[in-house]
Order: sequence, then C-alpha cells, then structure tokens
Amino acid sequence: MHFSIIINTHNQYETFERCLKSCLKQTFKKNYEIIIIDTSDKKKNYSSKLFKSNKIKYLYLNKFSKYPEVNQIKKVFKGIQLAKGKWCCLLDGDDFFKKNKLKYIYNNYDLNKKIIIQNNCINYDEKKRINFYTKKKFYKNNFFFIRLINFWPIIYGTSCLSGNKKIFKSIFKKISLTKWNFLAIDALLILYLFKNNLLKSCNKILTIKSLGDNNLNLNYKFFTKLYWIRRNQQIDFWENLSKEKIYNFDKFFCRLMKLIN
Repeated sequence: MHFSIIINTHNQYETFERCLKSCLKQTFKKNYEIIIIDTSDKKKNYSSKLFKSNKIKYLYLNKFSKYPEVNQIKKVFKGIQLAKGKWCCLLDGDDFFKKNKLKYIYNNYDLNKKIIIQNNCINYDEKKRINFYTKKKFYKNNFFFIRLINFWPIIYGTSCLSGNKKIFKSIFKKISLTKWNFLAIDALLILYLFKNNLLKSCNKILTIKSLGDNNLNLNYKFFTKLYWIRRNQQIDFWENLSKEKIYNFDKFFCRLMKLIN
C-alpha cells in the first residue's frame, strides 16, 4: 500500500465530514487507506454514510490524558502502528487536504526514501468562510535573528506533515509520549526532524488549515501562564534532544516570564 492518511479527531463534529471527504476525493487512483482515531465525547457521532468506503478504518478510544497534547500524540502514535502504507499523511479533524495531495507526493517523492516533508498550506477562517495566506516570516532566515533571538524552523501544523512510516516509528521510539505534555505534536516532530536533518520543505500548497474557536492554540495566548509554560518546555525539549544548552535572548526572556508568572 502506498499511503496511510491518519486522522486524529476530538469533538470536531462540524468539520470532520469536510475533513474525511477531502481524503476520499483524492485524485490519486492507486491504493491508500484512511485511519480515523477518535476520542470524541460522543462515540462516532457522524453520519453512517461517511464510513461506507472500504478505505476507512475507524477506531474509537477513550482519552488517554487530561492534556490534549498528550491525547493527540498518542492518537497519531496509534495510527502509525496500524498503518500499512509506506507513507503516512497526518491530518487533524478540522483541517482538510487539497484533492491532489497524494498524487503530488507520489509523483514528486520516492516513498521508500526515509524523509518527512512539511508542505505549505493556506488558512481557512471558519467564521468568515474565506481562505487566506499566512504572511511569511522572512526574519526567520535572518542571520542575526537566528543567532540572537531563536532558530526555530517554521511550523505550519500537524496536517502539513507526511513521510516515510519507518521514520515516524523511529521518532516515537525515541521521544516520550507523555513527558512534553504542553507541546503540540507538530512542534515535537519538526524539532526532532530539524535536529536530525530529516525534514524537507515542500512549497506546494497541499493542506487547508482551519482557524476557528476549537483550535488548541487558543489556550496559549501571549502573556498567559500556559503560553510561557509551553514556550519553556519547547526549550527544554530541544536541550534534552540536542544535549546542548541554548544561549539566546528567547531563552532568557522565556525563563524570566516563567518566573514572573
């Protein structure tokens, strides 16, 4: 099998149908599967018509943890374990794929190559019902910004990550699924891949990212305590991963804000 699309979802009743249909309507005509890992409060609270395709495997699980980030990473981990495809494409239950995503990857990447790609995306405003582009952070490539502020790579989101299943499996063997309880899975994966030179950028827009009231990042508003807990945990994760200390303004400011809060 060529691809396994792994959808992790939780209480995304209004957007899940759109998400799943974007997978079923792929222009890729070869074999692929869709694995749904659901921890919603209401089990399988969707139209039964959605699940008729033999491509779909549905698994309902009770929540693993009180931390949403831990639940998300464990759901993706379970999906990777079940996957039969050479490549896994991750997808949150509120986001959706462009219809040519699988076909584009198949035509442009060797599925046997041990890499993970992060494709470009556009955002979809759930309230205004419009697509819009995220402004590119050109300062991210500035030498002085990288040296003095921070060197974190651009992170578009979990639904923009696809790659060789063996790489995903190897990562999950090496990182704790519970320790980094405030870090989103996309940050964990991308920082690991960035450190080990396994991440490849794909400028093609293959994902539409939902921006609405259910986004987990809304819990981490700037200058709130949770924001600085997560920010400091990201620094701790990198230092644990690289076995090297970070010395820059970002770390100094994050540690200071942690003390203040």
